[in-house]
Amino acid sequence: MVCEIVTFYCGHCPACREGRFNICNTIPPMEGRAHYVTGGGFAGYTVWPERQLHKLPDSITNEEAVLMEPTAGSVHSVITRMGVRAGESVAILGPGARGIILMQVCKAVGAGPILMTGLERDEPFRLAMAKKLGADYIIDAEKEDVREIIADLTHGIGVDVVLENTGAVDPIDTSLDIVRKGGKVLWAGGGIRGGIVAPVDTYKIIVKEIDVKGEISQIPYYWLTAIHLVASGRIQLRPLVTHFFPLENWMEAFDLAATSPECLRVVIKP
Repeated sequence: MVCEIVTFYCGHCPACREGRFNICNTIPPMEGRAHYVTGGGFAGYTVWPERQLHKLPDSITNEEAVLMEPTAGSVHSVITRMGVRAGESVAILGPGARGIILMQVCKAVGAGPILMTGLERDEPFRLAMAKKLGADYIIDAEKEDVREIIADLTHGIGVDVVLENTGAVDPIDTSLDIVRKGGKVLWAGGGIRGGIVAPVDTYKIIVKEIDVKGEISQIPYYWLTAIHLVASGRIQLRPLVTHFFPLENWMEAFDLAATSPECLRVVIKP
């Protein structure tokens, strides 16, 4: 069983009437999510709206279920917000678990080639994992010139879509340089934590007519899509669950998740 995270919304504002409950105009993001308001998965018991529970097929394990929420969010990002299509080239900035899931959703819709960038510390494990799970090219942004490599691969045009998933300042500028004229850029790093503040050269957006979008969370339909993609094997989640801890070692688990380049997702088992 998995539960959606967007649990509270008014149902009457313009966004809700469009079915975009994740951006309800009347409720701040934190207050719209039960795990911030009523208690999350570390509680002995928790209360969740029945309409927002999904029974998983037997083919999906509990370990994979840990990553169902970022998978639903990645479906929202790739398919709805960016409208990625088969044959479009995609650059994903940031090789964390979410970045690798974004890559797999892009593969599932037929996009390609797909490039994944990371830092030197990501190269032995995270970038290697991205390559193993389907990225066509991996780039170490500290050793290699991302702009130059993408220019060479695209004959100077740039990629169709950039998905920024780092939560860092430099990739914001990079995203505007590596996308083609008329291309699409998603800024998603940092997310509900508060985002980041980055200088933006609006000239690049203006003269290239770039579509820049944000994203947050998901709506019920994307959970159904995510469950289907995982159950059918189009998205692999188990390789992204790298560490397990008992509940009493929760602090060690959080420290590892925050600092280790060889950690993608940590599971805490009560």
